[in-house]
Amino acid sequence: MSNPTMNTETTNLQKQWNIDVAHTNINFAVSHMVISEVTGTFKEFNGTVLSTNEDFSDAQINIAINAKSINTENGDRDNHLRSADFFDAENHPELTFKSTHIEVKGKNALLITGDLTMRGISKQVVLDAKFKGQAINPWGQIVAAFKATSTINRKEWGLSWNAALEAGGFLVGEEIELTLNVELNPTK
Repeated sequence: MSNPTMNTETTNLQKQWNIDVAHTNINFAVSHMVISEVTGTFKEFNGTVLSTNEDFSDAQINIAINAKSINTENGDRDNHLRSADFFDAENHPELTFKSTHIEVKGKNALLITGDLTMRGISKQVVLDAKFKGQAINPWGQIVAAFKATSTINRKEWGLSWNAALEAGGFLVGEEIELTLNVELNPTK
């Protein structure tokens, strides 16, 4: 199957999928000095998806991200992001996402609601997800793929450090744009 049509047919067999970390990325972007943008990614994470429905409309999603694995391609900035000013990775080594509800919004479109926990604070977020379909990889294994996006306000999780700019505005924007490109492999 290259790109199946979304449907709500169910089978009686729940399937577990694991996030393929080699083919998945968890990215973010934030405004810098009002006029530009800094992007980054998390390099270490894992997760599972349990689903009975072919369209993943009943999925139970659990993701864990190593806070220390943040990477913006700048060592000093990454160390600052790991510090108590931001993620406080020493005391809160993991960010987690656990889905609570999935709504089908159209062909291959899902709204995934869940609890995102950072710095010990859990808040509900909604991911706008596109089911990219299923395919068979060169080793004969079925894989599934999604792209999901959301925008969150970092201050809601206690990531409130900032510096005022002389010309007005702040060094770091409050809104964080999240983009997840996820490939799943079924467990054997």
